[in-house]
Amino acid sequence: MMKNRLAAQVRYQVRYYEDVQVGQEITPLVKEIGMARMMAYGAATWDFIRLHYDADYARELGFAAPVMDGQMLGGFLTQLVQDWAGPGAFLRKLAFRNRIMVYPGDSITCRGVVTDCSIEDAGGMVECDLSVENQRGEKVVAPASALVRFPLRDKK
Repeated sequence: MMKNRLAAQVRYQVRYYEDVQVGQEITPLVKEIGMARMMAYGAATWDFIRLHYDADYARELGFAAPVMDGQMLGGFLTQLVQDWAGPGAFLRKLAFRNRIMVYPGDSITCRGVVTDCSIEDAGGMVECDLSVENQRGEKVVAPASALVRFPLRDKK
């Protein structure tokens, strides 16, 4: 148990506001979408809408297959930002608009870039533009953005 905690501490180092600059890219996050992942998300969120797991029902509605719950994209975007920002940062706002469906077998890539940095009473505020594309280069989410509060370095 202690070894796992130490590994997490090494992996997620605190990133300070002073370490961030406009134009900085966030390390992309790639997710392979499969039925098991979609079912696990539905179970974890108690979201059992048939469109997300029943292939026959999805086809009756005109879809090629069950579709991924759009809220999963919010979870992936949150993971993208928080993994980059580190444990000292706080995701203040996340906004995104779903554009196309994601199906089992798709691969999606979440990306981000820093667009603005400012200091407020609450700390260092950083705005990011985010995006999600599938393996065909189609925009799955657009527009998308995040506002993140970073800790300031002590000036002692």
